Amino acid sequence: MSRDITAGFEAEIEADELRPALLVKLEFGSGDVLAWTGVGDLIYDSETYTGLGNFLTISPVQESQKLEANGLQFVLSGVNSSLVSLALTEDYQWRPISLFFAVLDADYSLIADPYQLFKGRMDIMEITDDGNESTIALNAENILIDLKESKERRLTPEDQIRYFPNDKGLNFVPTVQDIELAWGTS
Repeated sequence: MSRDITAGFEAEIEADELRPALLVKLEFGSGDVLAWTGVGDLIYDSETYTGLGNFLTISPVQESQKLEANGLQFVLSGVNSSLVSLALTEDYQWRPISLFFAVLDADYSLIADPYQLFKGRMDIMEITDDGNESTIALNAENILIDLKESKERRLTPEDQIRYFPNDKGLNFVPTVQDIELAWGTS
């Protein structure tokens, strides 16, 4: 295979019976929210992922040979009020989010080293509440989205101090503009 996966992972993928799982890690400032597409708790990397079963849906992961930023949408349905409260109060935009593809063995134990399908940043979150059920839809952008943003810098002392606090080289630019230099004369 062309992917960097362990031998146990590859053997389980090629087995007669495949037990796939998707793990989602949302890194909020107040703490991580960890979920997976199964039932019960699953431990990966010393962290406990809560099984959400059919309540967690993820849009298809797009992959291409072009250098482009493909986003994903994560939808949590039937969420409790604590997650809705977190979604309403937490500063979530541009916080990290990861999606892993994992496989389980015959005992429903996690095979070592799930494959990371997506790493990006949370972008837009929409909350729908019809009185009976709450749904949270979260759009995530690939980290390549940063390539679309223009990096605007100015050659001013204020801009230089923002990145290099002790650099005073641009403080002299206004005086250098008015200096007449006699080049090549004595």
